[in-house]
Amino acid sequence: MSKKRIIMDEYDKSHSIYQTFAKDVESLLNRIISAEGIVCNAITSRLKERESLSKKIDLKNGKYSCLADLTDIAGIRIITYYSGDVDKIAEIVEKEFCVDRENSIDKRMALEPDRFGYCSVHYVVSMSEERLRLKEYKAYDNLKCEIQIRSVLQHAWAEIEHDLGYKSEIAVPTEIRRNFSRLAGLLEIADKEFLEIREKLSDYASEVGEKIKKDEMYNKELDSVIIQTLCSSNDDIKEINAQIAAFFKAKIDDKSGDFEYFEHRIESLHWLNVYTFGELLHLIQKNKAKAIEIARVQASRSGNEYETLNMAISIFYICYAEVISRFDDVSKIEDYLNHSNIGEESERHEFAKELLELSNI
Repeated sequence: MSKKRIIMDEYDKSHSIYQTFAKDVESLLNRIISAEGIVCNAITSRLKERESLSKKIDLKNGKYSCLADLTDIAGIRIITYYSGDVDKIAEIVEKEFCVDRENSIDKRMALEPDRFGYCSVHYVVSMSEERLRLKEYKAYDNLKCEIQIRSVLQHAWAEIEHDLGYKSEIAVPTEIRRNFSRLAGLLEIADKEFLEIREKLSDYASEVGEKIKKDEMYNKELDSVIIQTLCSSNDDIKEINAQIAAFFKAKIDDKSGDFEYFEHRIESLHWLNVYTFGELLHLIQKNKAKAIEIARVQASRSGNEYETLNMAISIFYICYAEVISRFDDVSKIEDYLNHSNIGEESERHEFAKELLELSNI
């Protein structure tokens, strides 16, 4: 029997175990990476298809004697948002798995600085001895898995490069190589710039927190970081949140980074001509009691229960309180609901009337 036939037969017999292995490694990495506080664009697993395996064996012309010689039957792809997280996840892989050094490579380091291309980190791993002693992983002894780690921009490069059909510089027409090199440089710069922006936002958030403590933010224009920091530190906001959460039998997500929700609150505040930190503080102090009462009434009428609520839910109800304090016209309240995209369009008129009824509570 030929070597290829032996390998293909082994593949057919081992297909199920490799498939389970890939899924379990994917699940394990998801849990570990999430526990480290790293948010990824995607973590996916795949199993090499039979046709792909057959072509690889033919291409290598006798290199493989058995299925175990192939290290990429099971594969995991981890796509990060930032290039800096590639190295963090690489450290996790090194710590949590047994790494096959001979077959692992950081292709970023392998690439000459003056050559075109954009690469990722490739590990070939097996389960650690500690995990192999656990019942759920025992069956994976001697199985190897390839783990690719790359940023979303590195992934975009790889996917487009694959679509164009060129995998090495020598295959690219000379007059087009400069385009590839120029694009690779731009993507590398973009990766570094996104990482720098994230670091600057983190520094800015710390700076905002300190300035709020020192009362140095009064005339500062509102942004999502300010809203988030205020909601996590202001005593009035915390009290409003606690009561609203109790009404709806929910928990406040104190670590919420849902900046889209914060942006919606800023849009609502702008409609009310509230643009600065100081103006928002005044609005909170003015409408605190009414916001809590509106939330209580709405919770009792709706009967809805929520698992979690965004930490800026307080500002959502503060805006309600201000709107019905300012206007006794249903159409103006409906304008606010339309601007803030609250509820179904067909129901906003009736909802505006319900809100107006709460103006005297």
